[in-house]
Amino acid sequence: MAKTCKVEFRPDGVSAQVPQGATILSAAVKAGVLIDSLCGGEGVCGRCRVIVRQGTAAGGSNEFFTPQEAEQGYVLACQGRVESDLAVEVPPSSRLGGATQHVPAEPPLPVELGKQIGRLAPLVRKIYLELAPPDLGDNSPDLQRLEEAIRNTFDCKELRSDIEVIRRLPSLLRQSNWKVTAVTAYRGKYTEILDVQASDTTERDFCIAADIGTTTVVCHLVDLRTGQTLGRAAKYNSQAAHGADVIRRIMYASQSAGHQRAMQKAIVGDLNELIGELAGRYHLEAKDILLITAAGNTTMTHLLADLPAANIRREPYVGAAYHLPPLPAAEVGLRIHPRGLLYCLPSVAGFVGGDLVAGVYATGLAHGEGVRMLIDIGTNGEMVIGGRDFLVCASASAGPAFEGAECRSGMRATGGAIDHIRLADADHILEYSTVGSAPPVGLCGTGYVDLVAEMLRVGVIDKTGRLHPQATGERMRRGRHDEAEWLVVPASPPGTPKDVLVTQSDINNLMRAKGAIYAAATVLLHALNMSFQDVSEIAVAGAFGNFLNLANAVFIGLLPDIPPERLRFVGNTSLAGAKLAALSTEAYEEMARIAERMTYFELSTDPTFMDQFVSACFFPHTHMELFPRVSAEMAAGR
Repeated sequence: MAKTCKVEFRPDGVSAQVPQGATILSAAVKAGVLIDSLCGGEGVCGRCRVIVRQGTAAGGSNEFFTPQEAEQGYVLACQGRVESDLAVEVPPSSRLGGATQHVPAEPPLPVELGKQIGRLAPLVRKIYLELAPPDLGDNSPDLQRLEEAIRNTFDCKELRSDIEVIRRLPSLLRQSNWKVTAVTAYRGKYTEILDVQASDTTERDFCIAADIGTTTVVCHLVDLRTGQTLGRAAKYNSQAAHGADVIRRIMYASQSAGHQRAMQKAIVGDLNELIGELAGRYHLEAKDILLITAAGNTTMTHLLADLPAANIRREPYVGAAYHLPPLPAAEVGLRIHPRGLLYCLPSVAGFVGGDLVAGVYATGLAHGEGVRMLIDIGTNGEMVIGGRDFLVCASASAGPAFEGAECRSGMRATGGAIDHIRLADADHILEYSTVGSAPPVGLCGTGYVDLVAEMLRVGVIDKTGRLHPQATGERMRRGRHDEAEWLVVPASPPGTPKDVLVTQSDINNLMRAKGAIYAAATVLLHALNMSFQDVSEIAVAGAFGNFLNLANAVFIGLLPDIPPERLRFVGNTSLAGAKLAALSTEAYEEMARIAERMTYFELSTDPTFMDQFVSACFFPHTHMELFPRVSAEMAAGR
């Protein structure tokens, strides 16, 4: 029998027993300690730095550590293997973190949304009923009496009831003097009576709308009577411990049934944590929350529903199911009303999910005049082009660079992340800001967009992205493996654990990420015999878009050079769509129709994509005539 060892994590004060030879990262997952491991444990991102304070850990590369750090006991958690009982310190910089530092407020939704959903008709609703007791002149059974009262209240389809509801009904009706609240749920072709409660409980009628992002999980607590959002909560997706992108997570989940359960348990745990936080904040019980509507990409939906996702990453990239029926929340593991339901918004293809479908509905794109484009920038750049007459969508693998991953000083948008920066010249930073106004410890995605644009403006890099040693003054230096790097903020400010810098590899990663998104949009338009000039509006969705400097995004070629008034942020449309679905059966049905209308365009089979990608791997683009405003600005200088 294999020897087991105890691994204690400090300062958390928790521990886990693991077999000798297991990685420290696997012990952390078992103990519930969330360590940043963006590469999914492949030992290439260098984020899971921990310090072995007691005991022996074997293996691990010293590539990411100075000799002094190696002497102090630093190892990568994903590479260090447990040889004895260990005491391991997890530095703040290596933690995934719990709740995010801020939940950005969504911009006002388009005016036409009020017309779209018409009246409130929630997927799950409470109805207060006062029934007439039976007598010799009217001795219809209890269930029939209840169903007739429900039909008299609202126009519903076929009614069905679970046997447990029917068993409880006779005593409940009589004990409550025939005054009850019925809880009904939309089930497509029929309406289900989920529960019957004594007296009037309609004042406690709530739901959770959730955006299950690859990086961040955001939940809104919504009052189903009014449609009002009462509270917001967010945290980082705990699945990130097994990789920053969906491909790494699929690979991990596909290794064994235990790994798949671990991934499902991680996202359910995140949702339960946020639900508990919101319920506690507003003094609610679990039974007061009747449903959850969830929007996410196809992989996130599969992992939430515990569906095998292995085939999504294999040609021809097919999922198990794209339109799931309402699922009993308790069976999924979600802690709401015991008979509450989970509604997942429908996906379109392996890499176009319910989050984009929600965005198409929430922005009114599906019914608008003319041609518009919606781009959701994340680890996958999902996009859709069209309007009332057609909808065509695609997905480009941008990688996690815009999530702050795969860059030396990259990080998510938490406290201390530089989110905006402006340079005076090659040697001087004019100004910068950090999330939470904390001391700078790294750069998040929007910070990288600003930094690359500014470096291009002042001549630190050229249009190929190459760092110019002769133009960068004292900030230019040679780092690991003699790679060129440019110092952004030195380690001297109080609270800064190490230098914040950008390397040549970082710039190359960002160039490829922006190139993939721009090339995907170009190929999709060309397939429709269109160009960016034919698009009346480009809407940028997601939390990244909320804080993005549009001018800088255009300057580096992430977005096309079109008149600024034709570019706009639309915020978290995934969450907006989830909320609208919860509040309206019509909206939920329309999203299903939108998903069926959307034609998926597979970029990997298009022979022109690679040419477009190569052309877009330039700042802003190889063909400068596509960026006339940027060309004029570059010619004029700062």
